[in-house]
Amino acid sequence: MPPLLTTRFLLMMAAATLLACGPVAQPGPGDGNVLPPAQEGGDNAEGSGDDIWTPPPKPTFTYPKIGDSQLHFDVVDFEEAQDAASGSSGQSDAAPEDTVVYVRILLSGNKAEVAAWLRSKGITPFHADDPDISNLGAEVPLSLLGELSRRDGVREIRRPAPTKPGA
Repeated sequence: MPPLLTTRFLLMMAAATLLACGPVAQPGPGDGNVLPPAQEGGDNAEGSGDDIWTPPPKPTFTYPKIGDSQLHFDVVDFEEAQDAASGSSGQSDAAPEDTVVYVRILLSGNKAEVAAWLRSKGITPFHADDPDISNLGAEVPLSLLGELSRRDGVREIRRPAPTKPGA
């Protein structure tokens, strides 16, 4: 047989085989609850063999009171870079630059104590002496935000929302 006829013959045989076998049944969205196969060891604590899918856990935050997620990751990244530069890796890398950010500190109480702590760190809090405003504003270095978030009375730390011009 010439090569062209051999190729055509093989293609026709493959097509005939596929037609004879028919389509392979796949479960669809209406075919019941299809779960991913259980992993070895299983996610099921009882080990009963049930294929029960559980969602992955939500990420945990080192400082849950830092409400702005980007600010939270900035603080964690700064601390990791600072730890690496401090010699935990045995190298003498340059220490990261401590960036100062303006934050709004929402309080549940202890305004005077939080303001005094900020002043002890050389930070001048805004609205500390105004009894009509229950929260504080301050320009705080990244290196102190984690410690500030642990202070008694601090409910949340976040960057202030941008204001509209002329508002």
